[in-house]
Amino acid sequence: MAASDIVSVYDEFLEYLAQQATPEQILAFKASEAAQRRADELTERNKAGTLTPDEAYELEQMLRFNRLVSRLKAKAVKALRQP
Repeated sequence: MAASDIVSVYDEFLEYLAQQATPEQILAFKASEAAQRRADELTERNKAGTLTPDEAYELEQMLRFNRLVSRLKAKAVKALRQP
């Protein structure tokens, strides 16, 4: 699967999610405190150069998820601005 195909699949998934939840519900989503603490810990360890390969993978997955949620929230804002 080409990178452009993956982006297309992501966009389809985001559109599906945006249609299933209200824009307000999407915008209200935030990670749990435990997840945020873990992300902060991994980020600090990454800056210090002390991540294990598994932790580096975990951090990368968190970053990918964050980008996905950001795109979904952008779609929610756009939906709220439309009449």
